[in-house]
Amino acid sequence: MEKRLIIGYLLAGLISACTLKAQTGGQGIFEFVNLSASSRLNALGGTAPAWQSKDASSSASNPALLSDDVHTQFSFQHQFYFADIRNSHVNYVHKMKKWNTFLQGGVKALNSGDVSRTDIYGNTSGTVQAKETDIYLAAARPYRERLNFGAQIHYIYSVVGDASSSGILFNAGARYYNPDKKLALGLVFRNVGTQLDPYVDHREAKTPMKIELGIAQKLKHLPFTYHITLTDLQQWDIRYDDPAENGNVDLLGETKETSALEKAAGNALRHMVFGGELGMGKNENFWLRLGYNHLRARDLALSDYRAFNGLSFGLGLKIYKFKFDYSYAKYHLAGGTSQIGLSFDLNSFVKTKV
Repeated sequence: MEKRLIIGYLLAGLISACTLKAQTGGQGIFEFVNLSASSRLNALGGTAPAWQSKDASSSASNPALLSDDVHTQFSFQHQFYFADIRNSHVNYVHKMKKWNTFLQGGVKALNSGDVSRTDIYGNTSGTVQAKETDIYLAAARPYRERLNFGAQIHYIYSVVGDASSSGILFNAGARYYNPDKKLALGLVFRNVGTQLDPYVDHREAKTPMKIELGIAQKLKHLPFTYHITLTDLQQWDIRYDDPAENGNVDLLGETKETSALEKAAGNALRHMVFGGELGMGKNENFWLRLGYNHLRARDLALSDYRAFNGLSFGLGLKIYKFKFDYSYAKYHLAGGTSQIGLSFDLNSFVKTKV
């Protein structure tokens, strides 16, 4: 049964990669929904759909991750993005014990501040406001002992100056966990939906759909958990079309064409995200995290410089009843993004547990 289930997960991800077509980043609408929703996830490379933890905001990676560990948890996350853009996320999780179902409600907001209004010739005529909001509801439910299923529905509203747009997105995921091996598998379909009101009449755009398949495991004799995640399985070729990558210059100054094998290997690695977390202390109240996102590393790299693009790190600390998280992700030679998180269990403040 277990082997068949694992094979089923892998086949589902591979079939999806071969049969579905979608755009990569920057070619669709509502791309802000793919920004980091959790400081912990930001430190682990951006996503971890198989890794269940005491972080309610991680359900942005897979709604099936909701569990007893985050019952009555309130979480606030804030990302300091590029160009003074602010990305915030607040959410709450509650278990409906009568139905053995976890419910979550949350809001994500992106504030880009004042954006210069320019015409096609580059002439500036004042500024406009750019804001995007994601209001979502999620539900997750265990099936038997080792399976969890979850789903989210998102209402998106975006305003850029005088133009506005709205849409509906759906996320659906599953997670399998083997407690004996402390091994988990996760599969998620994210951002499947449609634009309700386009920015411009009769010009509907595609939503930023993603399919991800991940594995996570905690080591037996060390408080360390790692994950390996395959991202963007809806599309095989996600390489940025950079003419500089079509060949390499050797010592004699001659250009050597990049082989098909090298291109395939580079593309395959772009689908991979790695990360790990080390718990420290008697009750593991302090965490060190590290991640690597190869797509981010390659597509934002400069050919003549090595700037640790794609790497991310972070830490978590629980003091009294509050958990604090910090992370930093390196995107480019010009810099990266920081994210902070604060979470606590509302049950810890009341005598009568809910």
